[in-house]
Amino acid sequence: MTTSASQNQSVPSGLLPSGKMLWTFRILCATALSLSGYLAWTALNQIPVYGCGGGEVFDCGHVLTSKYAKVFGMPVSVPAVALYLSLLGVLAFFRPATPEKLLRAGWSVLTFGAVAAALSALWFINIQVFELEHLCAYCLGAHSCGLVLAGIILWKRPLGNWQTSAWSGVSIAAVAVMITAQVTSEAPEQFLVERFDDVETSETHIADLDTTEDFAPPDAAFSSTEDDNLFAPPITDEPAVADNLFEPPVEFDDPAALPVDESSTTSASEPPVADVPEAPPVNADITASETDDEPVRKPAPAAEPQPAVAAATYLFISPSTASLFSRFLAVADDSVDVAQKDTANGQEPGSDDTTQVKDEPATDATAKADKTPTAPPKPEPRLVSVSGNKFRLNSRHWPLLGDPDAKYIFVEMFDYTCPHCRNTHRAIEGAFKEYGNDLAIIALPVPLDGSCNDTVRSTSSSHANACELSRIAVAVWRVDRAKFRDFHNWLFASSRRSSASARQKAEQLVGKTELTAELAKPHASDYIKRHIDLYKKVGRGSVPKLMFPKSTMTGAVSSSRTLCWAIERELVQK
Repeated sequence: MTTSASQNQSVPSGLLPSGKMLWTFRILCATALSLSGYLAWTALNQIPVYGCGGGEVFDCGHVLTSKYAKVFGMPVSVPAVALYLSLLGVLAFFRPATPEKLLRAGWSVLTFGAVAAALSALWFINIQVFELEHLCAYCLGAHSCGLVLAGIILWKRPLGNWQTSAWSGVSIAAVAVMITAQVTSEAPEQFLVERFDDVETSETHIADLDTTEDFAPPDAAFSSTEDDNLFAPPITDEPAVADNLFEPPVEFDDPAALPVDESSTTSASEPPVADVPEAPPVNADITASETDDEPVRKPAPAAEPQPAVAAATYLFISPSTASLFSRFLAVADDSVDVAQKDTANGQEPGSDDTTQVKDEPATDATAKADKTPTAPPKPEPRLVSVSGNKFRLNSRHWPLLGDPDAKYIFVEMFDYTCPHCRNTHRAIEGAFKEYGNDLAIIALPVPLDGSCNDTVRSTSSSHANACELSRIAVAVWRVDRAKFRDFHNWLFASSRRSSASARQKAEQLVGKTELTAELAKPHASDYIKRHIDLYKKVGRGSVPKLMFPKSTMTGAVSSSRTLCWAIERELVQK
């Protein structure tokens, strides 16, 4: 008895916490252990946390899928569970009968663990506020316990100033190692891959592919009877950028199909004619025979010479029509009887002057025909196949990042308010740095907003303006395709773009008048509806979706290296 009493008296009073402080420590550690344990369980089983997702501020899913949610390949909640479990075990030995040596060892563990937990809490809170711009309620609860625990120990300093500082330094070194590992590591991949390995991706096979379903919308502007499985955009009028990509010029290969001037007295058997004021007078009228392609010279009447006439359509002229006009205006060949030549101007038959008079109209008319404006050649369509070659999209008909004739093109579905889409956007920018102009992406906004997307049953506050942001983006593309990528990157640069700020930025890029006029039309909304139609056809689900001919990657692709690997596998022909 005497020995036990003497031992208790030898223990310094500062090493044995009061019952109130001891239970405070136990409650803080148990609370942090419970929260960390739940987060570790959800992370290891890959299930979402309860009641903390999709909010404008609190979004645990966004925080727990970032690169800072893991350290050395494991969820950070796993070492947190080990830490708080160790602290609870140490607190179980804090009793009056515990020797001083064990109490000092216990306080050393508590000091190290509490300071490490507090420093980690400061680091992760900083990441959530400034880097991720979203908060995790469960994480903040566990971090708060660590901060309070460290505050009490640093205030009491039961081991004294020197030992408390020493153990705090060890904690700083341990947390620094963790931070370094997180900063230097790549973001974890959170995507699923759906493969279509039973299809071919050669251009010949895709061109000959028969569709199982007609996806062309009613009155689609770019639908084709030859390509029924071409997923067509909505009908719109000509985009503000006049690129002549969609509507080919009208051509008249048959002279009889040319427009006829009702005031003309030309017979029905003759092609319509139009005066050419620049042509000099000639002494013969040339018409086309109804039964022969060669022109037939008719003797000129004794009246005044009539000006040369030619059948022409100024805006639209086909090669066959141009050839026919040249025949109408050509001089008679040498086989025509010299006696039929006009001598009204006093020229001898066969003289050089007569030949010149006859040649000049043909020369002038031919030069005029050469100068007749013709439509540029229609570019060959670049069809991008997705979902096992089940759907094809023309790269010139949809919002595009890059060159429509780029070597590698795939389709992305995304939402400008989606944090996972923002992570994928960073990887895409890295892929553009790798491939340059050889890479292009058909960018299809699919807003996670029920006001325009009927697949969304309940719209989160973080996606409240997703429809308007997408509509403005499509309008920018329609007004000036060269500015679309700049606006697209600007929207993804921050998670808090309002529709008002987006419209102001768009006006700076393409002009206020042009943007207002485009938004007054239904075309941008029609495009978004078509994006959602395709989204339904490919299985709905999460966004982003990166769609290749033989696979679809659904979910955040945070590593540009991973994306480049996918491009090499899916698009580069071996």
